[in-house]
Amino acid sequence: MGSGLILLLFSAWFIAASAVAGNGFNYMLPAVVIRALALIRIASGYGQMWLGHQQLLNHLCDIRLNLFRRCINGWLDNSDTGAEALTQHTQAVANIWIAWIAQNAGAIIMLSIGVGSAIWLVPGLSSYAWSLLLVYLLITLWLVIAGLRQTKGLLQAQQRFVEDSEAQLKAATLWPLQKTINLADASSLWRARKKRQFQSDSGVSLLHAVSLGLLVLMIAQLPQHYAGEAVLLVLVMLLLTARDWLAPAITSHPALTDYLHGAEGLEQLKVTTVTKLSCTQPIKTLQLKDFKATNMPVPNVNLRIPDKGIVLIKGSSGTGKSSLLKGICGLLPYEGSRRLNGKDLAQGHVQNWHYSDQTPVCLSATLRDNLCIANQKVSEQELKEVLLMADLPQLQTNLQQWLGPVGRRLSGGELKRLNLARAILTNAELLLLDEPFEGLAVTQQNKMALTINHLAAGRPVVVATHIIPKDLDVTAVLELEEEL
Repeated sequence: MGSGLILLLFSAWFIAASAVAGNGFNYMLPAVVIRALALIRIASGYGQMWLGHQQLLNHLCDIRLNLFRRCINGWLDNSDTGAEALTQHTQAVANIWIAWIAQNAGAIIMLSIGVGSAIWLVPGLSSYAWSLLLVYLLITLWLVIAGLRQTKGLLQAQQRFVEDSEAQLKAATLWPLQKTINLADASSLWRARKKRQFQSDSGVSLLHAVSLGLLVLMIAQLPQHYAGEAVLLVLVMLLLTARDWLAPAITSHPALTDYLHGAEGLEQLKVTTVTKLSCTQPIKTLQLKDFKATNMPVPNVNLRIPDKGIVLIKGSSGTGKSSLLKGICGLLPYEGSRRLNGKDLAQGHVQNWHYSDQTPVCLSATLRDNLCIANQKVSEQELKEVLLMADLPQLQTNLQQWLGPVGRRLSGGELKRLNLARAILTNAELLLLDEPFEGLAVTQQNKMALTINHLAAGRPVVVATHIIPKDLDVTAVLELEEEL
């Protein structure tokens, strides 16, 4: 931006000087300087974009890694808030340098250049340049204070909208039964954002009006000895074009509000820490006594898990199958006791026990990356063997293929089998599989059952499911019932 202003001021002087210059005026040198300044302006624009976006991506990476470090030994109390924090809040915080600091720093530098040029070229009129700088600083101060006042209200309005929307989406199956559907109200969020935009537009309009007023006042009170001076056009162009080169800085203040909003959202993100337990001894017996996940409206259970074989947990939706598996693994706090080989285990996640979620996630990454999150030390041959065990032979040929929205989209059944492949790669002492057969065709269910039988030959596998393939070799059964 500074090179653009210098180019503007020098060009203005050259135009005025050419109009009043005599025959001996050297037109070539200023023209060459103007072309050089134009090239510098273009190069600096590209350089600013490259450096700015490089800094943005590096900063975004650091912020998201810090967020992941907070969550690596815990779980988010609200997954929707966590998703918003990962996408919107982190980007708003990382964007502060390129979207707000660079814009306003550039504006102050340009105004300083303008004031310096006025003091040097037209010292008797430099007060008009000083006035423009003062007005810009006052408008900036007003917008910053207004943004600080709006941050809390904007955060609350957005949280209410997200919570209401999520609650309605979870009840989507009931919509056909309702005569009227009251959708989430985004009016308060919309009004807050519109007010913020109106303030930015008002700031630009005020700056434009003041700069034009200063220009008219300067011309009306112009001292006689400045009349016909070519350098006068420098200050005229500075005031006349102030709106164009200062508007990006003034309209950047919503980025500050977004930054404050995002920083507060990340600060308020609730992460429940889960203690990690290191347990190297093999499982001979695992005894659950009066056991259930804390604060779950389900009955306590008593269960003995042997050193190998499949323990089947049956029950309809809402009976607490998933929370029971998470409690056994230690991902959720629990009531009762876990006794491993006759000794009580403390609260916490046993690191070599693996819980496989019923809703598997496919990362927007390569197939290799999607598998290696379970084990970083496996070879390519082992990955191919695991894909074959999980009944995914069609994926064996290209481990570098990209999965996700911009790559190959896996079906629900393929995701389930990918989840099983990850479970196999963990080499866990205890596997807890949550609804592994859901969404699979009957033939695929039986193939997966055979794979689980193979895994259970050397370790205990706990399977929570309402679908029981005929080929599944079950050692013990626990049937859960809803608590009345």
